[in-house]
Formats: sequence, structure tokens, C-alpha cells
Amino acid sequence: MKNSFKFQDKEYPLIVTRKKTKRIVIRVNPRGTILLSCPLSCPEGTALTFLERSRAWVEKTIRAQEENAERLGVFSCLDYRSTYLYGNQYRLEEGKELGTAYEIREGVILYKGNPAAALEQLRRDNFWYIEKEFLETYKRFSGLIKQKPFLTIRKMKSRWGSCNHRTGRITVNRALVHLDSRLVRFVMYHEFAHLVHPNHGRAFKSLLGKLLPEYKTNEKELKNYVFLLQTE
Repeated sequence: MKNSFKFQDKEYPLIVTRKKTKRIVIRVNPRGTILLSCPLSCPEGTALTFLERSRAWVEKTIRAQEENAERLGVFSCLDYRSTYLYGNQYRLEEGKELGTAYEIREGVILYKGNPAAALEQLRRDNFWYIEKEFLETYKRFSGLIKQKPFLTIRKMKSRWGSCNHRTGRITVNRALVHLDSRLVRFVMYHEFAHLVHPNHGRAFKSLLGKLLPEYKTNEKELKNYVFLLQTE
């Protein structure tokens, strides 16, 4: 199968994987690589035809990714030259004389040794930021839910959060420490709303819209920061 996708005289890498799934799924990662997931029995021609039929969407997504990369400093974050904390962007610089894994200064986060390890510690040290939004959201939903909610913060490859309606457990991505509190709040409201309505039906959206009128704007903005999951 061909290993690139041509758009505006530029070749974008194409990675095809086969999984135990019923449908073909296309994603474009922050570096512009096209990820094509196909069912195990899917013929090569069928997959490529599906990709070509989806060209308009793929090209639109590539343009959006490239605009987003320039505006938000995506590649700088992916290459550990900068990062975000509470929605603010910081330069990452090596501080060889540091006695700790990292140190936050005005506009700069100094790190000692491996920047990925320093960011790992940075996230763990700021779980309180996520827990605070969890508790505030619980207060807002306390009269609507029957379950006692529990919070788990962990590394997640592709999701900001999930909810187990039966047990009341809400699991969120530790990368939320990088985001503005508005977006952390949106993720919490989204998951708490699932304790009331398990699916994404009309009732779910109505509740979310009532409690968080700006949720659609938050949802759209959150998609711009998916690249932060790649630094996990």
C-alpha cells in the first residue's frame, strides 16, 4: 500500500494499520502523518478508495493542523523546547545547576537532565489543579447524581477523560495540568454529565448546555491541544 498522501505538491506520510474493527477510521496526527485504521479483512483498494473519498476532510484537517501548529507552537512542544502549564506557554531550557527536576521562572521552565522526566514530575506535582476542578464540579452536580464519584488521574494516549456510569469513577488525563482551567472544567462537566446520561444523546447535550452554556466553544478549543497528548 502506498505510504504517502499528496496535498499541494507536498507528500504527507501515510501509516496504515489493520485492527479488529468494523470500519475504516482516518486521523491526522499533529505532525501531519495520516493514520488509516482498517478492518483485518479490508482490501487495499477499498482502504485507498475510502481515503480518496475523504480527501476534502483530510485536506481541511491538514490545513487546520498546520495553522494550529504555528499559532500554538505545536512543534516546539513536541520537541521539548516549550510546554504549557495552566494554559500559559513556557520555554523549556536546561538548567544544569538545578537541585530539582525543574524550576519555574517567569516565562521559563528550567529542567535538569531529561526534559520528558521533568515534565513527568511537573504533571504529578500539579494534580491538585485537576482535583480542584473535580471538587468544584462535584458541588455543581451533587443534586443531580446518585453515585458517589471517584477521580483517577493517569496517562491516556488519546482521550482527555472517561466515565464509568455504573461505578461513578471518572478518569481524566494528567495532561490536563497543561490546559487553561476553562478547558479542565469542560472535561469535568462532560464526564459528570455522563453520570446522569450515559450516552451523548439529546438529554446529555441539554444538561451540559444548561450547566455550561459555552461547552461547544470549549469542545472546539480543546481539540486544538491534542498535540499535548503526544508529549506524554
